[in-house]
Amino acid sequence: MKKWFMIGGAIAPFCLLLVVILLLICMFGGVKMKEEANNPMGGAYVCSPTGEIHKEMWEAAFSQAGVLKDKGNKYIEVAKKQGIDPVLFAAISFHETAWGKSQAVTTKNNPGGLMTSSGLMSFATLDDGLEAMGVTLHNRILVDGKITIEDLGSVYAPVGASNDPSGLNVYWVPTVKEIAAKLGGLTMNCTLSGAELPDGTPYFPIVMEEMVKYEGRPYVWGGSNPSQGFDCSGLVQWAFAKAGIQLPRTAVEQFNVVVPISAEEAKPGDLVFFYGTYGAPSHVSHVGVFTGNGKMYNANGSGVGYSDITKGYWAEHRPTFGRIIGRSG
Repeated sequence: MKKWFMIGGAIAPFCLLLVVILLLICMFGGVKMKEEANNPMGGAYVCSPTGEIHKEMWEAAFSQAGVLKDKGNKYIEVAKKQGIDPVLFAAISFHETAWGKSQAVTTKNNPGGLMTSSGLMSFATLDDGLEAMGVTLHNRILVDGKITIEDLGSVYAPVGASNDPSGLNVYWVPTVKEIAAKLGGLTMNCTLSGAELPDGTPYFPIVMEEMVKYEGRPYVWGGSNPSQGFDCSGLVQWAFAKAGIQLPRTAVEQFNVVVPISAEEAKPGDLVFFYGTYGAPSHVSHVGVFTGNGKMYNANGSGVGYSDITKGYWAEHRPTFGRIIGRSG
C-alpha cells in the first residue's frame, strides 16, 4: 500500500525537517494511543459469535462510511459471488478508503486501493470497483491462501516495504481488525478461540458484542439505553441484559449482587468496581466490565471504550472485582 505525505509552501529545509519530525511524532503517538485504547487484546475480538452478519452493527458501521454507506448489500452480493467474507471485504475497503472518504473512492470509484504500475485504477461506477476488489480478494484468499487478516496484511501493507518509509504499514492489521469488530465480527475462517478472545465467563462474547456498538459515544449521566446514552452502570446493565442477565441499575446495587473475587481470579466478563471517583472515598462509584490483560470496557467521562486499570487514575481508585452468579431470567 503506497502512502504519500506532502507539505506545501516555501519552508526552509531545516524548518521543513523539524515540521516533519513533529508531525510524525504526533502521528505515531496518536495512532499508538488509539490502538492501545481500542485494541487491548492486540486487535482481537473480530469473530462474530453467531458466525453470521450482525445486522445492527453492520448497518451502523455503513452509516458512517461516506460514499460507501448505501453499498452494504452490494458487498454481501459480491462476497457471496466470490466466496469471501463480506465483513472482511468491507473492513479492508473501509480502511483503504478512510471509511469511504478518500479521493480514490470519491473520484475514481476505487474502493480498495487497487493499483496498476501506472497508479490507482479508475472505474466507471462504484459497483464496478467493488466487483474488481471482490475478484482481487478472491484471488488473494482462495487462490493464494491468504486466509487471515495478518496474511492479507503482508500483501496489502507489508511491514518494512520500501514504499512505506514512515512505517505506517504496521497499523494495517490492528486497524482492519478493529473495523471488522465494529462491523460485528468476521463470519468466515474465524473461531472464538483463546487466540482471538481471552477465556472468560460464558456470557462475555455476547456482552462484548453489545458494548462495542457504542464505542466512542459520550458519557451521559443517568443514561441507560442507546437512545439516551450511557453512564457506567447503565451500559453494564444494558449489555448484560442482552445476555439474559438481569442486573440492578446503579454501581452500588450491582456491587451488592456480585460474588467478590480476587484480581487473580478475575476473568473477562467479570465486573470491576472503583471507589471514590466521586463522593466519599469509601463510596463504590464506578463499574466496568473486565476484558482481560489489565483492561476494562466502560462508560466514563472520556466516553465509552476501553480503559487500563493497572495504572494512573483507575489504579488509584481501588479496583475491586466481582462475579455475576445466578442472575439470569
